[in-house]
Amino acid sequence: MRSCLIFAAFLAGAHPVFAWSDSTPAPPQQDGAKDPDQLLESAEIDYPEWVTDNFERRNAATDGWRSEVLHGNAKKPVKALLAYFLKNEHEDELDHYLSANFHTLTPLRPAKLEQVFSDGVTNAWRPTNIPQEQMSLGQLSTLAKSVRAPFGDDPHVHPFFKFVRIKIEGPKRFRGDMLLHLSLKTASGVLQANSEWTTYWQIGETDEDLLLESIELTSYEEIRTRKALFGEITSHVFGHNAFWQNEFLRGVDDYHKKTDRLIGQSFIGSQGFAIGDVNGDGLDDLYITQQGGLPNRLFLHSLDGTATDASKRSNLDFLENTRSALLIDLDNDGDQDLAATIGANIMIAYNSGKGIFGDFTPLRGTGWEDIYSISAGDPDNDGDLDLYATRYVGNGIMGGVPTPYHDANNGASNFYWRNDGYGKFTNATAEVGLDQNNSKFSLVSIWEDFDDDGDVDLYVANDFGTNNLYRNEGGKFTDVAYEVGAEDMAAGMGLSTADFDLDGDMDLLITNMFSSAGQRIVPQTDQFMEGQNKDVHQHYGRHARGNSLLSNNGDGTFSDVTMAAGISVGGWSWGSKFVDFNNDGYADIYAPNGFLTGPDPDDL
Repeated sequence: MRSCLIFAAFLAGAHPVFAWSDSTPAPPQQDGAKDPDQLLESAEIDYPEWVTDNFERRNAATDGWRSEVLHGNAKKPVKALLAYFLKNEHEDELDHYLSANFHTLTPLRPAKLEQVFSDGVTNAWRPTNIPQEQMSLGQLSTLAKSVRAPFGDDPHVHPFFKFVRIKIEGPKRFRGDMLLHLSLKTASGVLQANSEWTTYWQIGETDEDLLLESIELTSYEEIRTRKALFGEITSHVFGHNAFWQNEFLRGVDDYHKKTDRLIGQSFIGSQGFAIGDVNGDGLDDLYITQQGGLPNRLFLHSLDGTATDASKRSNLDFLENTRSALLIDLDNDGDQDLAATIGANIMIAYNSGKGIFGDFTPLRGTGWEDIYSISAGDPDNDGDLDLYATRYVGNGIMGGVPTPYHDANNGASNFYWRNDGYGKFTNATAEVGLDQNNSKFSLVSIWEDFDDDGDVDLYVANDFGTNNLYRNEGGKFTDVAYEVGAEDMAAGMGLSTADFDLDGDMDLLITNMFSSAGQRIVPQTDQFMEGQNKDVHQHYGRHARGNSLLSNNGDGTFSDVTMAAGISVGGWSWGSKFVDFNNDGYADIYAPNGFLTGPDPDDL
């Protein structure tokens, strides 16, 4: 059975092409005969010159990035070696990948491990030291048994690795520093082994001819849980709602540019949700914001753990593009009202107390750039909640390149709305001093009393550069991020606060992007940015470092303890959160990550 025809993408000036979308061959044709199912004649796509140039630059050799060429070529030998270690596969290929002098400088799994954490469910071990014990190519099977030892003979161990540094040490030799995570999910829990390897390589006649010469283990830890920490119950909770599959089990690309653009489009999604008890039954309900053309959804929490749609009955099924929402008490009557972002505006909906919303109050922002998130606090200590709204790039998501990239100041402005009573809000951004440094690529904000003086301060995380810490001094704000060590120049995307070290003050977790490519490229100062602007190279390296943990010194200043805490590597993180998952009094960290995934299994 033939599939339908699909339209191949084409650029301006090119001719459209139709093709079969599955492997079923098209009917045979006689020479010169026209396929009756072909609507238009096929033609070569005539790409613009800049597109052809971009295609060529997918090859790192085009711009002379030899380190990236070597990095790409080194992944195949590492995959083969791990397949042998974990599954006893590809042994015949190792002759092509391992030097005759291959050896390890240390064991790849130390024999003596010390337990460093246990809460009854999760246990962690690390070596007290890593001994210098060499093993040669002839001991490869023994080495494999050591690596596989924590997992037994289970064939489902999942390897994940990233090269974070490539250092060329001569025309025929280079060093690669590598992160390696081996994980296994079982019916009784999870086992993960995290390592850091330093690898040394020989280069043959070409950069494709690589031989792995040695491996040195520089860090190692094992984590075991005796039961699964979480269970997937999404379908149980939401699956009985008729629209669940068509709306929520699809990606943003399924709807992008397929609904009326006047109600908003979401190029990269970025829709959020809010949690609160809207009907006063003691159970938290869920409000999910959606892209334009799909209704926002209010789910009521039932006693059996399921969630029932009440969007229409509650009057909250807005069709406009909504990126963020809060369920909070804005009129101090004891129930949860709604603040939802619609474009550059905020819609306030007051709760009747039974989950029915009315008395809609629009807060009209300036410009048309979308608000990405909102947060609530009482910085003027007048007993009601005010709102702070963050926005991103000026002129929309495709409207401008961050300038300068490492500390952009051409973003859309943020808003501070002061609550002046039922249905009355005032845009007081400039009045209270929050217009200072207010042209960043802001994604999220959080209110917290960082200097312990009795009023809440405001922290704003910005993509492409420094963040803001607005210190509250009697209801007026000053950006003190730099002077107190909280600027965190990176790709700020999420915020969370907790007293993680239990010293009585609030510390700060900032979600950023970890980029192994950035870690590899930026240190090559003579080639990165063509060797120019070396005074800002460190900022680009900082941009690629990953998540940040800032410890409050007790006086409103901060110390960066990220690397000591070991929390920088979180992938392409978005909204990490402090949560005490095991109820031991210490704040743990949950870090969601990822982005659009392509066909390359090594993609993000």
